[in-house]
Amino acid sequence: MKKLDSHQHMKTPVVAARSVGTRVLRSEDPRLLTGRGEFIADIDLPRQLHVAFIRSPVAHARITNLDLSAIRDADGVALAWSGKDVAPFCEGLVGEMAVEGCFPTTMPLLAGDEVVYVGEPVAVVVADSRYAAEDACELIDWDFDELPAVTNVDAAAGGGPVANPQLPDNIGLNGGASFGDVSGAFEQAHQVVEGRFYTCRVSAAPMETRGVIADYEWASKALRLWSNTQMPHYLKYMLTAYLGFPEQSVEVITPDTGGGFGLKAHVYPEEMLLPLIAREVGRPVKWIEDRRENLIAGAHAHEQYVDIAYALDADGKITGVRTHALGDGGAYHLPPWSMAVEPWCAAVMTPTGIYDVPAVEYTYKAAATNKTPVGAYRGVGYMAGTFARECLADDAARALRMSPFDFRRHNVVREFPWTNPQGIVYQEGSWLQTIDALEEMVDYPAFLRRQTELRKEGRYIGLGLSCFVESSGESTATSLEHGLGDVYHDTATVRLNPNGTANVTIGLSAQGQGLATTMAQMAADTLGIKVEDVSVQTARSTSHAYGSGTLGSRGAVVAGGAVSRAADVVREKVRQVAAHMLEASTDDIELVDGLASIKGISDASLSIADVATAIYFDLDSWPEDFEPTLEATQAYDPSQAMFSNGGHAIMVELDAETGFVRFEKIFSVEDCGTVINPNIVEGQIRGGVIQGIGASVFEELAYDESGQILTTTFLDYGLPTMDVAPPFEINHLETPSSHSASGVKGMGESGLIAAPAAVLNAVNDALSPFGVVLRDLPLTPEKVLGAMSGAKVATGLAERS
Repeated sequence: MKKLDSHQHMKTPVVAARSVGTRVLRSEDPRLLTGRGEFIADIDLPRQLHVAFIRSPVAHARITNLDLSAIRDADGVALAWSGKDVAPFCEGLVGEMAVEGCFPTTMPLLAGDEVVYVGEPVAVVVADSRYAAEDACELIDWDFDELPAVTNVDAAAGGGPVANPQLPDNIGLNGGASFGDVSGAFEQAHQVVEGRFYTCRVSAAPMETRGVIADYEWASKALRLWSNTQMPHYLKYMLTAYLGFPEQSVEVITPDTGGGFGLKAHVYPEEMLLPLIAREVGRPVKWIEDRRENLIAGAHAHEQYVDIAYALDADGKITGVRTHALGDGGAYHLPPWSMAVEPWCAAVMTPTGIYDVPAVEYTYKAAATNKTPVGAYRGVGYMAGTFARECLADDAARALRMSPFDFRRHNVVREFPWTNPQGIVYQEGSWLQTIDALEEMVDYPAFLRRQTELRKEGRYIGLGLSCFVESSGESTATSLEHGLGDVYHDTATVRLNPNGTANVTIGLSAQGQGLATTMAQMAADTLGIKVEDVSVQTARSTSHAYGSGTLGSRGAVVAGGAVSRAADVVREKVRQVAAHMLEASTDDIELVDGLASIKGISDASLSIADVATAIYFDLDSWPEDFEPTLEATQAYDPSQAMFSNGGHAIMVELDAETGFVRFEKIFSVEDCGTVINPNIVEGQIRGGVIQGIGASVFEELAYDESGQILTTTFLDYGLPTMDVAPPFEINHLETPSSHSASGVKGMGESGLIAAPAAVLNAVNDALSPFGVVLRDLPLTPEKVLGAMSGAKVATGLAERS
């Protein structure tokens, strides 16, 4: 496996924490909470036209006739295009993943001769108003012959009717690998536990739907595109690579964004069409997705089956693990993450988890169906893989008559660095401490006593445990560690002003996670000034700092590292001038609490503001050959893959009359290295876990056998709300990374990665008197009531003599 040599831009300064680690209030909140944010729907340009899409009402059909002439003649309509009109500009978006066994697809911007999922854009209409555009859509004259709809991923993977003619056998990804003596482990196992686990199809459902505004200036050939994308620089690149807009004349602007969670970390046909339309009509054009469009045409997520088996020796040690992940990918690879990302990640990155397993074998497969394409969503792949592994751990504990804590403690990795069978190196972790901390937090003996007493009253409570380890701070090193070749880096610019305040610009866009506050804390500590004196501009425009995208828990790690490196360049210049002014050695100058001081001499100091003023306005303060630029741009990309860890324990009670799952309390342990801001970290944990509860109990994008999606509003697609959110108890462990700025690791996805397993384990613990084990999400009241009525479900346990 290729390893990464260390480069200069992979090293960060070590700076004593002052602001880092404190509960600094979010600087974004006064603006966002009082309605002063500017989201894409708030933006209107002069002479602006509006866009609406005609989308396929059927899952699979061959178009035999498509006539837009009535639409083009309608009042207020400026343009109507079908796939044939768009194809000369762009054949479509190629989607694939750089792993062996991935078979690419090309997703047209508008459907050609065939539609392959409900919601696929078939035509686009541009009019004076959104009302006129939507009314005109009703005038479409088209005929089609319906084709068999492929909706069962097992059947799709086995051949049969073709969902997308670009994939004749329906396979978009197929691969696997084996490490260690897996066959020997299973042949000699004292006991094997195995099971098939299903994570249903869900949507990220951000508060703000997608939106695009395009403005093209024909004289200068300049294109400005507003999009609430998580990847503005990647989108800019795609506009130049696929549509031919000159890169130096393209600017992508990301205003305030109301959530992304991965759904906005793709490039969609709508984002590519609007620039073409703006150039064609010579006026700005705007499209804001409505909620129905979001649920049927935004990226879907997480639907896959994971078959997993542990080989256990007579002592209850896991000696081998086999995993097979099968993802329902929908009709196309959705670039850049594709239908491959769910099953590949689940199979490759999660089987060992926190456990010291010597042998691993995995296979992964993604099959095309006539459903909306699947893409990234918080905890992509990690959620399904962790769900299967941690639920099987509870199955094994039951089979061995061990507590879930003892089984995990019995198998957990205790020594670091640890290299798993695939060769992935985990430099540090608090895996054992997580188990111990959770057991102490829940007071397990007391819980067992209460569980026994309540059962006598006909009440059924359960405790579920789930531990995780996740790669964080998505980087080039992480990609190479997992056998991919993707290159990542971000830049940041830091400028110190004459009065000693600072402006910071980063290349990542914000979706509400408090990036500006955490970056200000990183810059303040490096520059030695107060956090209130730092202003941060996130990637509102691609004309500033560069970013590889807000994804993969990389904001604090990568953007923070770039900020620290850029601030360190400025810091050294301040130290040089302060040393000259104080007649001291630069090595003896420290910048702390707004002062440039000589170490060990309390009364020998200058304010950093005075030093900055001198650099701007006083030649006599400069040392010889001093370059007075107090602005620096630096890149950062961690030199090694890093991993965060933690766990959740969830207490539930089942309503014996309704089957409803009531959440009593959540205990969370998180180790993301150095905690920059506990408020923000705890907000991420709470939000992620609640999303995990939603994916476990309330949410499912349901399809019928014809491929018709049945959940197109929030009336039928349930989301968790505050009334189901229980109290949280959160415990921070801190095992700093040895190679990131200030020891920071990422943690934005862990709540959703681990919570569903804890929920299912808690429900199965509550169901234990009924002798039933559930393995499919969502845990609807119907399923829970069925289980409590005594419906038997195979446990998947097998003993070997």
